Parts: sequence; C-alpha cells; structure tokens
Amino acid sequence: MSKEKLSAKRITIWICVNYGIFVLGFFILGSMGTDKFIVWGNFILDVFLVAVSLALNILLFRTKYQTPLLGKIALLLATLCFGAFTYFAFLMPENGLPPVLFY
Repeated sequence: MSKEKLSAKRITIWICVNYGIFVLGFFILGSMGTDKFIVWGNFILDVFLVAVSLALNILLFRTKYQTPLLGKIALLLATLCFGAFTYFAFLMPENGLPPVLFY
C-alpha cells in the first residue's frame, strides 16, 4: 500500500481491523491452552498489532487528514489501552502468564 493511496478512511479501517484481529487472536489463541509456542505466538501477534496500530495512529495525526480530533484521540487511546492490556497480561508477574511465557 503506497502512501499516496492512504486516506483517513482507509487508515481508520485498518486500525479497526487491527483491533478486531487483536481481540479475536487473543481469545482464540488464549483458549488453545498454555503451550509455550501458543503463548509466545499470542504475545508476538499482540505486540505487532499494537505497534502497527500505533504507527497508523501517528500517521493519522498529520494535518493532511481532515478527521475530527476527538476521533483521532479516541483511536489513539484505544491503541494505548490495547498496549497496556498486552503489558498487563503478559509481562506483569502477578498475572500468572509470565511463568508460562518465560520458562
């Protein structure tokens, strides 16, 4: 996808698709058990999707995209919440997943 063909609508759609993949991937891979490969795959998928969504959010904040500021901030906050959830679910020692993640 070239930068010339990106519109605000297309960026917003891709961000929402990333959110959907994040949620579906977390629940589907999370229900498969605590196998080390599955947990690491889920973690890497979540980190990748959060990074791509964050990059698209930053791109959306350019002045050439005429989207409402409230919409930009809402999408950015949702991305940051998904990132915080990934950190909380996989990297905080109180949640039980890090022993599986770091064996």
